[in-house]
Amino acid sequence: MALNLAWIIALAVPMSVLVATLSTFGRLSADNEITAIKSSGINFFQILLPILIAASILTVIMIEFNDKILPDLNHRARLLSRDIFRKRPTLKLEPKVVFSDLPHMNILVQEIEEKGDSANIRGVVIDERNNSRLSKTILAKSGVIKFDFNSERLIMTLYDGEIHEIDTENFSNYRWMQFEKYKIAVNIPDLTLKRSKAGSRGDREKTIKMMQADIQNHRRAMQRQKQVLATVITNAFKETFPATLLKSASLDASGNVPVDIQTIHLSRGQLSSLINKLERTLHQIQMGQQALANYDKSIHSLQVEIHKKYSIPAACIVFVLIGAPLGIKTRKGNLGISSGISLLFFVLYWVSLIGGEELADRRLISPFLAMWGANILVGTAGICLAYYTITERSLLHWLVILPKRWFKKQKRLQ
Repeated sequence: MALNLAWIIALAVPMSVLVATLSTFGRLSADNEITAIKSSGINFFQILLPILIAASILTVIMIEFNDKILPDLNHRARLLSRDIFRKRPTLKLEPKVVFSDLPHMNILVQEIEEKGDSANIRGVVIDERNNSRLSKTILAKSGVIKFDFNSERLIMTLYDGEIHEIDTENFSNYRWMQFEKYKIAVNIPDLTLKRSKAGSRGDREKTIKMMQADIQNHRRAMQRQKQVLATVITNAFKETFPATLLKSASLDASGNVPVDIQTIHLSRGQLSSLINKLERTLHQIQMGQQALANYDKSIHSLQVEIHKKYSIPAACIVFVLIGAPLGIKTRKGNLGISSGISLLFFVLYWVSLIGGEELADRRLISPFLAMWGANILVGTAGICLAYYTITERSLLHWLVILPKRWFKKQKRLQ
C-alpha cells in the first residue's frame, strides 16, 4: 500500500489544487471578500498572482517527484506484486478434509489442534507417491506438524503407526512396517516470501534520463536496421537479377549481354531459384519493416511518458487558472460544490489524457499533443474566464448579445 501511494499522490495533488482553489475563491466570493478587495484597488490578477506562484513551486516539486521518486517506487511495487504472486498460499490443514497441496502427497487428519507455529494432529492418513511404481500409505494415531522457515520444509513427526508399501506393477511386492516414531520432511519451495532486488524496468519505472537514453538507443538501432534493409535491397538487384540474366543470355562478339530482352529465356530451375531468392528478400524486408515499426512505437511510448512527467504536474497551474474564476462565479465555498465541480473537470482532463496517450501509442498524434492537449484546452478556458473576471465582463455578453447583434445585422442587410 505504501509503495502504491506514489502514483496516487501524483494524480491527487493536481486535483487537490483544483478543490482548494475552488473552495477558497468560492468562500471569498460568498463572503463578499472579493468585492471588498477590489474596492480597495486590488484587481483579480493581483489576487491570483501569489496562488500561481505557489502552484508553480508545487509543479516543480511534483516534476522532481515524478522523475526521481515515482519510477523507483513503481518498480519496487511491481517486484513486490510479482513476488507475492509467485509465493505459495499458506498451508492450511482442516480436520476430515483431504489436503492435497503438497507435491506427491495427500494428507487426511481426523483432529487438529493449533499451538503457535506447530499443530498436534490425530488420526493421520498419508498417501505418498514419490515413485510412480510404489504406493505408500502411512497410518498414525497422532503426530506433530511444524514448518521450518529457514529450510522451507514441512516437518511431520508421527507416533504409533504403520506403513504399507506396495508395487503397483507387481502386487506380490508388499511391505508392512510398524513404528513408534516416524519423521517426514517435505520440501516446499516458495512458501515464504522472497523479495527480488533487481529486474528490468518498464516505461513508468524509468527516470527521464533513462528514457532519453533508451530513445537514443532505439534511434541508433533504427539507423542500423535501415542500413541493413538498404544492403538487402541493393544485393537483391546486384546479385539476383544480373546473375540470372547472365546465365540465361548469350554473349555477343564483344562479350556484352544482348540488348534485346526478348532473347532471354529462363529455364524452370532458374525461374524457381529466382522466385525463392525474391521471397527470401521480401521476407527480410518485411521483418526489417516490422522491427522499424516496433522501434518507432517504443520511441513514441517513451516520449509520452516523458511529457506526462511534466504535463500532469503542470495541471496544478492550469487548475488554478480554471478554479479561481469558477469559484468566484459559483459563489459557493462549501466542500461539496467544490469537489463536484473539481471531479467533473478532473474526469474530463483524465479522459483526455488517457485518450491522448492511446492515440500517441498508435502513432496517430504526436506525444506532445497527446499529453499537453488537455492542459492547453483547460488552460485556454481558464485564461478566458480569468480575463472576464478581471475585466468584470460576463460570458452572457458573448453568448447572447453578440448573436442577437449578428441576426439584426443580417436583417438590415436583407
